Amino acid sequence: MVQVDIFWAYGLGATIAAVSGRQLVKEASPFINKYFVWGLLFLALIWNNTGVLLLLKHPSWESMQVFKDLYDIPPPVYLMFGITNITQGILGFWVSYKLIQNDRHYLANLNWLLGYFGMFFILIYGWDGMGLDRFFYDRDMFGGAPWTPGAGFAEGAGLNFALSSVAMTLYFDGLFLLPPLGYMIGKWTDETTRAEPTLSNALLPKHPIVTATWHLFIVFGVGFTSAALASLTVWLLNPLVGHVMSYIVGLPLFAVLAYFLLYRPSMPAHWVFQQVIPEERAKYSKVGVISDESEKTAKAAH
Repeated sequence: MVQVDIFWAYGLGATIAAVSGRQLVKEASPFINKYFVWGLLFLALIWNNTGVLLLLKHPSWESMQVFKDLYDIPPPVYLMFGITNITQGILGFWVSYKLIQNDRHYLANLNWLLGYFGMFFILIYGWDGMGLDRFFYDRDMFGGAPWTPGAGFAEGAGLNFALSSVAMTLYFDGLFLLPPLGYMIGKWTDETTRAEPTLSNALLPKHPIVTATWHLFIVFGVGFTSAALASLTVWLLNPLVGHVMSYIVGLPLFAVLAYFLLYRPSMPAHWVFQQVIPEERAKYSKVGVISDESEKTAKAAH
């Protein structure tokens, strides 16, 4: 979805920097190295084109039911969609790089989760409280009839969306998108962690597939859940303070509550992130950095 992809692109770029950051910060430039080059190719050749395919085949759904067909979409929207799919990724990459450069590994990872949070919040709640209603409606299932409020949960819609033409395109996109992304996450986390001499063997990732699985869990288990709770917060405040103020008050309120109840050290989300950030696990567990010279030598030999 056009409105969603702005945040998703940011999260993807930030992810690429976060998983490669230990070696990335040792490069002369954050933009002249294999991590950025491969990440940029991923954004430009795979990520961007999966979105373009959805826009061409399902323009109403991809625009969250704002536009009825391709001819209804203003040309600047096409241009900005293609441009921001890449520039937002570069921005997310740079922000995570700067955070890791300052040894803020946890914040660098929260940075990519922020992109996914924005994506899920727009998808679930949107700008009018009807994000999921718009998401679950594929007009191809209803003879091309345009979306109206409530149509996404009407008879024949809702969970039937999983078998819709839009869903088929999403599955097809996933075949191109997920394997290279999972490979980069697992491979680069393993590669850059093992090359870091200050981390003990006990902190090394067990396997690239395990690392990629933890990332997937963080995206949906932590990111989606946080966005759903934020949506609930805004929805509950809506009748009390009005539509616009429910966002202005609700999102900061949720951010404060989420930090103290989920994200601060020793809280559940922080523990989950420790599974992909050895530096955080070293700080808050009994497993620490290498202090014994013999272990450093053995690790280097390995």
